[in-house]
Amino acid sequence: MKRLFILVALLLLPMNVYGASFYTEATARAQIRSILNESTASFWSDVEINNWITEASIDISARSLCLQASDTFLLVTSQYEYTDLVTGGAAGVTDITKVWGCFYVSPDNEHIGLKRIYPSQIADLPFMAAGPPKYYYFVANVIGILPLPTSAENGESVRVYYSYQTNAIADLPNTYQSLVIIYATSMAYKKEHRYAESKELYGMYLEQLNALKQELYLVPPEVK
Repeated sequence: MKRLFILVALLLLPMNVYGASFYTEATARAQIRSILNESTASFWSDVEINNWITEASIDISARSLCLQASDTFLLVTSQYEYTDLVTGGAAGVTDITKVWGCFYVSPDNEHIGLKRIYPSQIADLPFMAAGPPKYYYFVANVIGILPLPTSAENGESVRVYYSYQTNAIADLPNTYQSLVIIYATSMAYKKEHRYAESKELYGMYLEQLNALKQELYLVPPEVK
C-alpha cells in the first residue's frame, strides 16, 4: 500500500507544484490508468472511469465552491424572481451552489449592497411598498428580489457573485484537478474489492479537498 501512495504522489506532484495540468477527460483517464497499471481497457472500462471523473468533478465543485462567477441581470417591473444566471449566465453554469452577495445599481449609479434573507424569514419582514430592492434570497437556482420593482427600477441592474457546479474536470481550477484522479482511482480500487486502498485514497481525497477549501475561504485578515 505504501508503494501505491508513493506512486500516486509522484504522478500528481507535477500537477500540484507547477499548476499547469489542464486535464481533459482523456488525459485524466490516461493518468488514472497509469496508476492502475492498465493502459488499455480490460478490467476497468473507459466509460466507468469517465463516469468517476464526472462524479468527482461534480462533487469537488459542489463541496469546495471553487468555481466562482459574477453576472448581471436586469430588473423588470413587478417581477421579483429571476433565473437569468442559469439561462444566460456564465458558460457552463447549470447549477448554482451558493450566492455570495448582490448589489443593486440605482438610476443615480449608486452601488447598494442587498441584504440576504432566507425564504423562512419572509413572513417576518415588515410591510414594504414596491420600490428599489433592499433584500435578496436564493432558492432552487432562482434569485428573489424584494421589494417588488416598479417602473422606475425597470431595466436597472443587479450584480450577483456566486459559485456553481460543473461535471467537467477541465472547468475546475488546476489545483483541484488532481483530486479527480485520487477520487476516480479510489472508486476503481473499490470495484476490484481492494477496500483498504480505496478507503485510504478516499480519505486522502476528502482531506485535501477540505484543506483547499479552508485555504480559499478561511483567509486571515491582512496585517496593517
